[in-house]
Amino acid sequence: MTSQLDPWDDASLLAERLRTAHALLFILVGAEKWCIKCRDLRPQFDSLAREAKQDEVWLWLDLEDHSEFIGDYSPESLPVLLSYRATELIACELIAETPQSLDERVSLIRKALHDQSSVRVASKDPGIRSRLLMENWAT
Repeated sequence: MTSQLDPWDDASLLAERLRTAHALLFILVGAEKWCIKCRDLRPQFDSLAREAKQDEVWLWLDLEDHSEFIGDYSPESLPVLLSYRATELIACELIAETPQSLDERVSLIRKALHDQSSVRVASKDPGIRSRLLMENWAT
């Protein structure tokens, strides 16, 4: 069991955990202040983060609160789930309106990774994971 980490407060811990060879990173990019779907999915995301395995890192990034960190990445719609296996972006997709869709999507990604399936994504990596590896990026 692990907990959701905050990119502002846990920069060193995030960098350390992401350096492990089998680290999985789940990032949900949303905007809670104005996106109803994001607001509705946040409790489900937090629950999944609390239930996560030790080799998983969970981050909620808000477009407004974390704009300095997200940089010029601008998804076409929200919320978007980015999933990384080690250094590889394996999924980048819009999450539907129901909390169950997030749970279902994460379950499918975990299953594919467990089965050693070759999960690949055509989207360009926005570079969020590489910024997280810099222990002092937030200073």
